[in-house]
Amino acid sequence: MATRLQSARRFVFAVFAALLVPALVAAAIFRGEDTPATARLLADIKYLASDELEGRGVGTKGLDLAAEYVREQFKRAGLKPAVAGESFFQEFELPNGSRLGQTNRLTLNGPNGKTIELAFNKDFIPIALSGTGRFDAPLVFAGYGITAPEFNYDDYADADVKGKVVVVMRHEPVQTEDENPHAPFLGKADTQHAAIKRKAANAARHGAAAILIVTDPYSLRSQPDKLFEFGYGEEWRTLSIPLAQITRSVADTILKSGAGKTLADFEAAIDAGLKPQTAEIKGWRCTGEITVEQKQAKVKNVLGVLEGRDPRADETIVIGAHMDHLGYGESGTLAPGVKEIHNGADDNASGTTGVIELARRLARRDQPLARRVLFATFTGEERGLLGSEHYVKNPAVPLEKTVTMINLDMIGRLKNEKLIVEGVGTAKEFRPLVESLNSTRRFKLSPVTSGIGPSDQTSFYQKRIPVLFFWTDYHPDYHRPSDDWDKISLEGLDRVIGLVEDVAVELANAESRPEFIETPMKAPAGAAADACGERPYLGSIPAFGEEVDGVLLTGVSPGSPAEKAGIRAGDTIVQFGAIEVHSLQDLQVALTSHKPGETVKVIVLREKERKSISVTLTRRSN
Repeated sequence: MATRLQSARRFVFAVFAALLVPALVAAAIFRGEDTPATARLLADIKYLASDELEGRGVGTKGLDLAAEYVREQFKRAGLKPAVAGESFFQEFELPNGSRLGQTNRLTLNGPNGKTIELAFNKDFIPIALSGTGRFDAPLVFAGYGITAPEFNYDDYADADVKGKVVVVMRHEPVQTEDENPHAPFLGKADTQHAAIKRKAANAARHGAAAILIVTDPYSLRSQPDKLFEFGYGEEWRTLSIPLAQITRSVADTILKSGAGKTLADFEAAIDAGLKPQTAEIKGWRCTGEITVEQKQAKVKNVLGVLEGRDPRADETIVIGAHMDHLGYGESGTLAPGVKEIHNGADDNASGTTGVIELARRLARRDQPLARRVLFATFTGEERGLLGSEHYVKNPAVPLEKTVTMINLDMIGRLKNEKLIVEGVGTAKEFRPLVESLNSTRRFKLSPVTSGIGPSDQTSFYQKRIPVLFFWTDYHPDYHRPSDDWDKISLEGLDRVIGLVEDVAVELANAESRPEFIETPMKAPAGAAADACGERPYLGSIPAFGEEVDGVLLTGVSPGSPAEKAGIRAGDTIVQFGAIEVHSLQDLQVALTSHKPGETVKVIVLREKERKSISVTLTRRSN
């Protein structure tokens, strides 16, 4: 048996080897000038998408290892540290889940002085995304806790739950095709209304003091009193409302006493007619305190600079990509229920590899570029562009001197020569420049005018910086554990990097800087377009990095229906037509329920006041 000292030495050696071996491999490949570029790319992407890096999730050692690796490659390429204090790391913190606080208690007070002290982790347990707070309020059973106007279903219809504790079931009403082939809840796959986070936000919007979740009788029939572990379904940010799970036995005790029915009775009645069965739990109150503390993860952007030459050396081009991914798939995965490493080879080890390779190529040019180039790998993109948002708030070089941002995200799965280039309308020079340089590369370009989209170029566009975003489209492995390095097209990756290199060189050496142009939001591309079909256009620009109940806007596109109707930056959309909007997904669902040309009532929160605005939708265009 090893001694503690031996174990410690082995641990240190293992960590050292994890950092050193891939760096040595990449360095050896880089020194061999005759080695094909694809071999360098393969060394980078195999390491960045390896299991050792744990899916590069926020809060994992693997993400730190990825940052160390990028720093080492930047140094070997000859870049200089871009952060004050001669550092390549721009460090900051992100919310990263939660932990139980010291006090968590629930007491049920019933008729005739009956008191039930619920036992922690036996009768109840807080849910990880719970807010912290105390409460002492009457109890109301609110069915599944769903408000779904699009399905003509609302558990809160005609119910007053303000200041009360609501008891709601997990999941959704269970319908069958035999009963009604057009029923909204078929039980085969959950809609967005089944999410616990959605139920909690809905309860909070209706004024509830706290929410108690209970597993519906349809689920876990053999384990009626099974509780989650605390971290089940852990979100990276907590909510404002206290939230706990109770067992079915506890729920049945108060429901039979205060409402005359069991949980199974209520469930059967809801499922049979798809009619809410919300009821006061007479004579019962809940007193409690839930304390859940927000955890923080220390993370870092990696920034390296290649200086330009006079007279335009003080102007900067940013070439960036996000290096984070989904870790073990706790949040954001498209393979729900699967806890596996999501290696994210295409998303976005490919883009990170592209930034590293461009640093190598541009640094070894015989003639220095006229403008400075800042190479950046951001973290927190999968959490809502948080790394690039942090950068533009704390830039390493002045934003007013930043002339273009080039973003690489998912550039490793080239198929049928299709290359999407977004942001070509954010400067008049961009589209003709890209098309001209592509004449020898011969990609089938899919140009998109807008600079707005769910990747890091958006953070720069919102600061009125012209942007270009290169990517090779969605694929079946997107946000799934199967996005592995062996599915990367190395030859395609090399060719995409080559075109980006040509674009970067032209922009770095151009006599004049690109002039920013505001653009409408983009039409969906690739798999997203296939999923959405023809959708109407609103023109709202969401604040991707903000966590609010609704969709907070950082602006609206010029000339868009939103702008014409009077919607503006700072508004939070909370309802679109008949559909309540709790998230960007809700807004997307609401849009698909309307057609271009329709006039829709949109409710926004503006300085805490609800305003109703009529918007006439138009068609999207590129």
